[in-house]
Amino acid sequence: MRELKFLVGISLLSILVGCAGVGVVASSDPLAKLNDAQELFQKQDRPLPAERLIREALAIYKERDDPHGLGNSHRQYGDFLRSPAVSQWETVYRRDGFQDKSVTFDNRLVKASEYYSNALEYYQRAEEQHRKANRFDSLTNVYFNMAWSYQMLNDREKACSSLDRALEANAENVKRNPTVKQFGSITDAVASAKRQARCG
Repeated sequence: MRELKFLVGISLLSILVGCAGVGVVASSDPLAKLNDAQELFQKQDRPLPAERLIREALAIYKERDDPHGLGNSHRQYGDFLRSPAVSQWETVYRRDGFQDKSVTFDNRLVKASEYYSNALEYYQRAEEQHRKANRFDSLTNVYFNMAWSYQMLNDREKACSSLDRALEANAENVKRNPTVKQFGSITDAVASAKRQARCG
């Protein structure tokens, strides 16, 4: 009987260890899913559960018709496709493919560019919504993410212009909400992004 319990225990452990989603906390919040996915593919080299979470977030934002969330999901899927984590799992992706069946291991960088382009279309819709609603905090975020997407598409001029617009939106947000607390310095983040994009 003791041997049977030991074997059952070992079997359960091997199933859990083999599961790609082990250690991923379930959440219905699409932003939490994107944050978890980023951690998984950027820092833990676990692209399989990361891809699942990005696709789940994308589906939720699509159902909600949330252009800002859709922009973030598409941008992050582009980042995911370009990541070293995906490269390290080449054998698995060549064998099993990606959840987006139009993506292959060989065309993933081209597809990443398509995802960045799609992200920009959604961000432009979000920009219009946030501007009408005077949501300059969200508008700052949209411009910052537009800059990253343009940079990934090698469009330095538009990346730099988007960073300038992020600073303008942030200044307007601070002007309208002088008591608002910000996490970290937006100006420092933009300055760092400008250096990375080699803005003049």
